[in-house]
Amino acid sequence: MNTLQDLYNRHNGKVSDKWSLYISEYDRLLADYRNRPISLLEIGIQNGGSLEIWAEYFHQVTSLIGCDINPDCNQLIYKNPKISVVVGDSSRQETLNQIFGISKNFDIVIDDGSHRSKDIVHAFASLFPSINLGGIFIAEDLHCSYWEEFEGGLYDRNSSISFFKSLADIVNYQHWGVSQSRTQFLKQFCSKYSIEFDEHNLSQIHSVEFINSICVVRKKSSSECELGQRFIAGQEEIVVQGHAKAHLTGYEIRNETSNPLSQEAIADASYVDTLLKELQVKTDKIHQLDDEIQHLKQTIRKNRVSKVIKQVFKKSFSDSK
Repeated sequence: MNTLQDLYNRHNGKVSDKWSLYISEYDRLLADYRNRPISLLEIGIQNGGSLEIWAEYFHQVTSLIGCDINPDCNQLIYKNPKISVVVGDSSRQETLNQIFGISKNFDIVIDDGSHRSKDIVHAFASLFPSINLGGIFIAEDLHCSYWEEFEGGLYDRNSSISFFKSLADIVNYQHWGVSQSRTQFLKQFCSKYSIEFDEHNLSQIHSVEFINSICVVRKKSSSECELGQRFIAGQEEIVVQGHAKAHLTGYEIRNETSNPLSQEAIADASYVDTLLKELQVKTDKIHQLDDEIQHLKQTIRKNRVSKVIKQVFKKSFSDSK
């Protein structure tokens, strides 16, 4: 069976632009979907070549939809009836309605659109509910989330990469030990980008995987996202005893309400306190350097005065002769 790289190497149709790392990783990430009747949505298609390649890669695909805001994409024509193009802004409801009019659900959603944090987070919020169980959401070119031009920065707490990092905490919701809901945890993004999340959909986030410039979010049933029962195999307990009797016991929920770093207000205060301490250290360093500069200036002035005195004394001594 041809790899995705093989298909790219021999492709002569419409242009597709992908980083080489994406092509190799997609063979691993998407292999299980190749012979299944799947539906795929790709946001951001440029010249449309990726849709032709996906049509070859997924042998049993039922629907391939490409969405792009560029009106020139209306010129893209495909012989394959399974390929559709929707021209519009995927963050607008009317565009989503057109997409859902073609396919209500998807197994794979790839966001290769504007790369701006607002659009990426909005795409996830709008489309993750429509992904079938066992499906995945892929955000491409997340390196842009570190750039100001694309609404990001390394320490930007509202960037798209920060959002996906937050989903890693959602995956581990079972262990928080506090009464805060998943939706409450994401409230800063909801407020920033005017989006909403459903607690049930968030409970179906099975895993979050980061690759250079890519984030992959897998969706499974809520029960498959929990630890489940403890499974103990074997009979000999030479080093640590007592584990065998825990076979098939459930997970015990911890109570972390007394943990100050599990409380948002306190944790935020601690974060600010850390920043203030760092600022004080730098301020003290500036004062220290300023003192050293003043000391050097005084030393220079003294040396100059001493040099003048020596010159005067030398001249006076010479005149006296």
